[in-house]
Amino acid sequence: MPPAEPSPPGSFPGKAEARAWARALLRGVSPGDRIVLSLAAADRILYMEAFRESSLVLAFLSMPSEIDTSAVIRAALRAGKAVAAPRIEGGEIAFAYLDESWESLPRDSLGIPTPPAGEPIALEDLRRRKVFALIPGLLFDRTGGRLGRGKGYYDRFLASVLATLGTGTAGESGFFVPCGFCYETQVVPLVPVTERDVRVPLVATESGLFRAGR
Repeated sequence: MPPAEPSPPGSFPGKAEARAWARALLRGVSPGDRIVLSLAAADRILYMEAFRESSLVLAFLSMPSEIDTSAVIRAALRAGKAVAAPRIEGGEIAFAYLDESWESLPRDSLGIPTPPAGEPIALEDLRRRKVFALIPGLLFDRTGGRLGRGKGYYDRFLASVLATLGTGTAGESGFFVPCGFCYETQVVPLVPVTERDVRVPLVATESGLFRAGR
């Protein structure tokens, strides 16, 4: 069962208060609950048509306190898909390919596995790929609102990708499908956002999959 946590307010005074609430929520998830809930949420992803048809999966590597993407990454590699994860280069995220040894990667000061340096995947390389992207966040809402950790890495990445490729289709044979991935308790009535924040069209949790606006 999900950890017992106070219900979120109908709205937050601002992003700082929302982030503080979300971080406290994540600290309350026990290691055992993290395993169970992460596996259940991963199942939602694995049955999605967009994931099954994808040739490339972009997956964040989880902090110890957030939902675990490991099951999705392992399943993608077993299925013969290319998998890439982000690293920070020049103040922005760049995606590097992973192989079966990814679980032995060194961890940074936050406990996040760090992909090896190398030639990052360029936006043009995504144009004719079938790409499924797991998107992290502290909070999401059902309009597609997303609250990140404050650095803006994913907002800038998604803005660049969607401006280049568009959501859903790209080129003649590819697509790019971003999907938020979190615990159900991280889905709140309203996330504080600005015009620079990029909304996500899908969010998967242990309880189900929802499309923004539905």
